Order: sequence, then C-alpha cells, then structure tokens
Amino acid sequence: MQKILIVDDEIALRQSLNILLARHCYSVETADSANQALSILENEHFDMVITDLRMKEMNGLELLRRIKTLYPEIEVIVLTAFGSIGGAVEAMKAGAFDYVTKPFKNEQLLVVVEKALERRKLISEVKYLREALRKDFSEENMVAQSPQMMAVMDLVRKIAPQNLTVLISGDSGTGKEVVAKVIHNLSARRDDKFFAINCSAMPEQLLESELFGCANGAFTGASCAKKGLLEMASGGTLLLDEIADMPLTLQAKILRVLDEKAFCPVGSNAEIEIDVRILAATTRDLAKMVKAGTFREDLYYRLDVIRVHIPPLSERCEDIMPLAEHFLRKYSDELGKPGLKMDSSAVNTLMNYDWPGNVRELKNTVKRAVALTNRDILDQDDIFFAPNVIGHPRRLELRRPPETNTLEDTQREHIRRTLVSNKWNYTRTSKELGIGRTTLWRKVKKYNLKPETAVLD
Repeated sequence: MQKILIVDDEIALRQSLNILLARHCYSVETADSANQALSILENEHFDMVITDLRMKEMNGLELLRRIKTLYPEIEVIVLTAFGSIGGAVEAMKAGAFDYVTKPFKNEQLLVVVEKALERRKLISEVKYLREALRKDFSEENMVAQSPQMMAVMDLVRKIAPQNLTVLISGDSGTGKEVVAKVIHNLSARRDDKFFAINCSAMPEQLLESELFGCANGAFTGASCAKKGLLEMASGGTLLLDEIADMPLTLQAKILRVLDEKAFCPVGSNAEIEIDVRILAATTRDLAKMVKAGTFREDLYYRLDVIRVHIPPLSERCEDIMPLAEHFLRKYSDELGKPGLKMDSSAVNTLMNYDWPGNVRELKNTVKRAVALTNRDILDQDDIFFAPNVIGHPRRLELRRPPETNTLEDTQREHIRRTLVSNKWNYTRTSKELGIGRTTLWRKVKKYNLKPETAVLD
C-alpha cells in the first residue's frame, strides 16, 4: 500500500484529507508542522508528501526543499490558497510534482495524487531496470578464463574510464555489444544512457533519421519533429554496430560528429551540440574496405583510436564450459528448472563442437537444452545444434588436430585429446586408451603434455 504524509497546521484539513485518501486505499499519516514531518520522515518510508504552502515556523516551500535534498525520490504536492500562485510556481521550480489551489474538489486532488504516484512508480522501475542491466553487463559477469579474453578485459579496464572512441572487432556472436556495455558501465557515463543501433538493419534514409533525428516535413512520412539517437544519448554512450555497412554519405556526417560534437537534424539548419561517447563494432576488415574504397579512410582512423578484438569461441576453448555453466544457471532459474547439471557426455559434446555461431550459438544451445529436457542432468542427447543457413542439421564436428607428419606426432595428439575429453583424469584416460596408468604417465612426460590441472584418482 502506498504511503502518504499530510502536513498542515489546520486540523480540519488534515482530518478531511486523511479520510479521503484512506477511503481510496492509501496508507496515511499526518503532521501538524514541517518539523514534525521531517521527524516522521527520518523513521518511516513514504511515497508522497502533501503539504500546505503557508505554515508557522517553517513554511511548505522550505519543507519541500529539505525533502528534495534528503529524500529526492519522494513526490511532493503543495496546497496553496487562491492568490498565492507565485509561491506555487516557486515550489514547482524547487521540485514539487504539482500544486492544488484551495478550495479544491476531492476528484481534482485524487487525480493529481494518482499521477504523482504513477510517476514515482515509473522512476523506481527505471532505476531498478538500470541497476539490473548494469549488473548483467558488469565486469563480474564477463565470463572468461582464456588468456585471450583475460587480455581483452585488461584492455577494457584501462580504456573504459577514458573518453576515447573504441572500435570493437570480432566475428558475429562473439559478444561485441556485451563488451561495449561493460565499457559503458565501467566509465563515468555509467549512470546515463546506453544506446545501440545496427547500421545494417535499415535503409539509408531511415538510418539517417534514427541517428540524427529530423525536422517536421523533412521527408515523406516525417509528420512531426523527432529526436535522433545521437541527441538522446548525449551524456551517455552510443554503439554503432556493424559500422562497415553504414553508407558513405552517413560516414561523412558521423565523422563531423566525432570531430565537432555537433550535427544538424535531417531537414534542419539548426545545429545541436552533444556530449556522447561513440563506440563502433564490426565483423569485417575495415582496413581492406578502405583500400577497396567502400569505407572512408579518415573515419577509419578516427574510429580506430583503440581496437578491442574479440577472438572466436573456437580459438578460446577454455571459455566454453564456464560460459555453458553460466548459461545453464541463468536459464534453469529463468525456466523454472533450478539445479540442472551436465554429465560428462554433454560436456564432451559441447567441447568437441566448432561453434561457428560463437557465444550466441552456445547460449541458444544451452537454453534449448534446458527448455526441452525433463531430467535433472543434461546428457549428450539433450544437446543438439540448430540447422545451418542452408537448412540442413549441423553434424557434430570434432576439433581436428593439425596435420602431422609422423606416427609419434599422431600418438601425441591422440593422447592429448583423450586427456582433455576426460578432464585430465588419468584413470579414465588410461582405460579409454587401453594402457596402464604408469604407461600414460610416461607418455605425458615424454611428450611434455602440461595440463592446467590433473585429477588423479
């Protein structure tokens, strides 16, 4: 139940407002002075304060200012007598949600109260969602154990606090937008907005209006003025995803934004100044595109101040299982199947796949397995992969060793792969290879195989 504090030195008005609001299912308390109200607020949580503007000792305007300093999330409505509109305007400037002129009708006050509480609810929801988003894309939630991704995170920590343009490269599905959000959340702009736009997802005219906004009648269908993402993201961060697909004409306009921190909306000569950090992401080789004349050289060098490259999942096998376990916990909780585990056959299936879709494909594979299973432990039968682009199911493609020239090389690679598939458990590995543990130990020493951890049992 939402709580409202009524502050007025007239007992009759306090009582009538108490009865009115309680009848409409609000929890109500009253105070006969501003000082008493501040004392109550120190010990109890309230969603709203309704205060008279004119009171003895401390007036309603001073009470409002103190409330907004100490409890900025509380909405305040001021009551003012007819002819005291000047004081009500001052109250609005000081942060009051609205004012109501006495005498007032009950319905009039109830409408204002409802609107104020609705606004407070929306602000609380936005704050909650921002905190949840920040937690989801915090450094702590970057799941990585491979040396390559450790190096990426070290670089991200260094560059995030600096207001630099960053170019994030990597194959589709590697997590470029996740890295961009981590950069934003580690920067001084973390409390402001983060926007992302896919430059390949829309035609040129629409992309231009989305980025720069447009004036009324700028083109067919532009029936009203519209803010663009550059203006909306001012104070925060804007990610230009798939920047390689941006038309050359728009590349020139983005270059001006980077150089001058200003732009003109489509169909307008009015210049708008902004303060936005630009991040860009691409799956393509921009240097080759510059040589081919399909990407502006000046924009390339302006974007490529700092390069963060995210390697494909196939090149960082150490991250496969930590990511899979992260997604397993996430989706087993979300889908109402807490505590799901994977057995060794499921682990081997995931480890032996080549992951052409990278982290995105791994996430969807685990989510699919969790959604469809009726068991408490996932095995290899629960792991299957989406069809490829031509519609045929993908077969499980084992990681192949590099070309070997001798029988010795082949034996070494076979032993290494068997050890990896058995998580370096010597008992299971020797049994699978058909040799004794002592023989396996000698082979490991001979071939200089160095696991991160070896399980002896």
